[in-house]
Amino acid sequence: MRIDGVLLERRLDELYAIGDRLLYDAAWATALDRVERWMKAAGLQTRRDAVGNLWGRAEGSEKSKSVVTGSHIDTVRRGGRLDGALGIVAGLTAVEALLEENGKPKRTLEVVAICEEEGSRFSANFWGSRAISGAIAEVPPDIAAAMRECGLDPSKVPSAARDDIDTFVELHIEQGAVLESSGVALAVVSAIVGTAHLEVTVTGRADHAGTTPMTRRRDALAGAAAMIQAVESIARSLGTPAVATVGRLRVEPDQINVVPGRVVFTIDLRHSDLGARRALDERIRSLCATIASERGLPLDIRVLQERPPVPMHAQIRAILVDAAKDCGVQPTEMVSGAGHDAQVLVACCKVGMLFVPSIGGRSHCPEESTKPEDLVLGATVLARALQKIAY
Repeated sequence: MRIDGVLLERRLDELYAIGDRLLYDAAWATALDRVERWMKAAGLQTRRDAVGNLWGRAEGSEKSKSVVTGSHIDTVRRGGRLDGALGIVAGLTAVEALLEENGKPKRTLEVVAICEEEGSRFSANFWGSRAISGAIAEVPPDIAAAMRECGLDPSKVPSAARDDIDTFVELHIEQGAVLESSGVALAVVSAIVGTAHLEVTVTGRADHAGTTPMTRRRDALAGAAAMIQAVESIARSLGTPAVATVGRLRVEPDQINVVPGRVVFTIDLRHSDLGARRALDERIRSLCATIASERGLPLDIRVLQERPPVPMHAQIRAILVDAAKDCGVQPTEMVSGAGHDAQVLVACCKVGMLFVPSIGGRSHCPEESTKPEDLVLGATVLARALQKIAY
């Protein structure tokens, strides 16, 4: 099956030129309009649901649930060219190729540009896929206001839920260096790691930096620093795929000549096995508590977010492997260390994912890149998999 690599690259360039696309802002709206124009040109029937997910539909000859491909249209701030965008552009290009070469599918094929996944503008990760899976209980006021500015009605969010999707397949860049370092051009994702986000508050006592002897200090930052080193040490000792990251740190009173009296930092914990993720969590909590006790520092740890690991559907994984072999490639299997819409959509359909390599493992930055031939290969395997499922 021939994938138009020039068209694929041009569309990726056009979306990237629009700039950062944050949920419901002007660039986001421009990008959706652009993708909808491409969908219509490809002969797809388009519609936008209550949260702004854009759907392009090729009706099947048989009455059955839809086979869907796509990804998210939004970006992180100062992000790259491929995250999210590749899944939409490759999905549309693959469906175009199928329709041109094979005609009407037996099962309805849809391409979706999911409105939001990153949480870059609002604290609303997976907003689009949560709406599709019927998992939005209420609309926060700030998001509701932004929706109204875009002409969307927050009261209609429940209508975005779908119960007529059979399969969702997403092509994505790996966003890490495993594929490139192994020399393999394609991976079938076996599972998406489970995550836990913790907020740790260490309370000490703010004192004068010059007049307080070291022996009399209750330095919250010194205690937090020991805890942060412990977080890294524990994750390293457990080995792959365990990871732990301290990504945010706030020091109070944040003065050069004052002993820190309070520190708040976050920990991002990930593992593909729920039991192992919980064990990682418990070891970190235990060691942080020990450090706090030894230093006489009150400690509070609260859970900000927790998501279990999500295995990809065995049947879809097998189809993706066969599709890759049909295209002359022996794929590897790997666990995704990043979160994706597929982990949310598993609540309403069968899901599967393909990864192509990220050069240097770079992602969420302007240097994000993948070889053109790998992009074409990913789109070709995606097309073959959709053909196996829908024709």
